[in-house]
Amino acid sequence: MFDLTETLLSPTEAAKEPVFRRHGKAVHISAIYRYMVRGATTPRGERVKLEVIRTPFGVRTSREAITRFIAKLSGDMPLPQATPATRQRQIDQAERELREAGMLPATP
Repeated sequence: MFDLTETLLSPTEAAKEPVFRRHGKAVHISAIYRYMVRGATTPRGERVKLEVIRTPFGVRTSREAITRFIAKLSGDMPLPQATPATRQRQIDQAERELREAGMLPATP
């Protein structure tokens, strides 16, 4: 929920916030408008929009709204899934370690 005591930012100012920097450069203002209008997709597939408020001088967001936006996008991130080949290497390594420790019989 947007609170009027928050630090208001224009879309141009929001694009310059450190969290929106890419390769040290501010993102284009169109990216901020896209987050305001269409939002972004979380890892779970939900849409999250950057909160805005309309003022007589145009739309504004806030540093706090940006923090909430990023937190919603980052929350409940799924763990990366191992490929079948990677998983098989992990199993082979574990079996090798168990054999060396004497917990598994030697392979014939």
